[in-house]
Amino acid sequence: MRKKVFFQIVDTLSMGGTERMSINISAVFSEKGWESHLIVSRRGGGLEAQIPEGVIVHFLNKKAFYDLFAFFRLWRLVQTCGPTLVHAHSTSIYWAVAIKWLTSKFFLVWHDHFGLSDQLDVYPRREMKFFARWINKLMVVNEKLENHWRKELSGRELDILFVGNFPWLNLKTQDKFEIFTFLNLANFRPQKDQLNLIKAVKILTSQIQKFQVLMVGEWIDNEWIAKVKDEISSHGLEEYIQLIGPSTSVESYLAKSHVGILSSESEGLPVALLEYGLASLPVICTNVGDCQKVIPSEEFGWAVSPKNSSQLAGSMLEVLTNYPDAIQRGKRLQKKVEHEFGKECFWNAYQTLISPKIQLV
Repeated sequence: MRKKVFFQIVDTLSMGGTERMSINISAVFSEKGWESHLIVSRRGGGLEAQIPEGVIVHFLNKKAFYDLFAFFRLWRLVQTCGPTLVHAHSTSIYWAVAIKWLTSKFFLVWHDHFGLSDQLDVYPRREMKFFARWINKLMVVNEKLENHWRKELSGRELDILFVGNFPWLNLKTQDKFEIFTFLNLANFRPQKDQLNLIKAVKILTSQIQKFQVLMVGEWIDNEWIAKVKDEISSHGLEEYIQLIGPSTSVESYLAKSHVGILSSESEGLPVALLEYGLASLPVICTNVGDCQKVIPSEEFGWAVSPKNSSQLAGSMLEVLTNYPDAIQRGKRLQKKVEHEFGKECFWNAYQTLISPKIQLV
């Protein structure tokens, strides 16, 4: 019987949703008995410490798109290990297709995480219609992307499937922070709209004095980081907002914080939102992308309009002033996430996508 080898290619190990999903997927394949390899094209990041046992990690040290030395490292890995299944995230698909031109022996899945799914008309990515002929199956993170690619790749509707993100945590019980803490787990880039949260904090300080916001995420966009720092400084909020940046202790922050909060202007299905739920945190998020599938009603948390700092501040105040109720919503959300977005849901959907060409078990 041929050994089952799974290759997954991701750009970095920063703390973004794509990167967290790559680790989660690698862990599931390893748990299910596959030889699971995680290939990181460019660099490591805050998630390196969270790679589970059993997952084999390779760094290509890619310096640019046309880095032939890094490309040769990938080609050599494919030749040496002989993957049955290659799973490429986002822009990693370009090199995955190029490798397939050289050796067509593996089954190729593209995982499209395009976060700006509301702007597909602006960013249509037409080149993917050319590359699609070498892609066996296409996995997308929301229904808008699914509908988009089924329209663009007419005749291949059965090759395209929306498979939701799923969380994977190893939480240990810890005491909460002494001061009431909102955790914003999001990389620093405009899509995550930390400025919206900062404005909400400014509104909230006129009503509540004792709380803090921790912003944990990779330093992705330097210009955006400068805007975030300027906004905090101009409102005099240094004592309320801490910019933690990248961290290897995400699970500790999840365990010790009181509330999970996202203030994004655009999303797919954010992994951070699912991690908040799995950690049983009360959740406040903006109603963008597929967030409403996780928070469909007030029974499970608070969903507010994007770019509406007043609404965001109002929900934060409600949580602060009635935390016992918020805890109950967090517990209901935890059950919902475990049941509807757990790893077995992902595994079953993946099998549906690639069957009958490949059997996962």
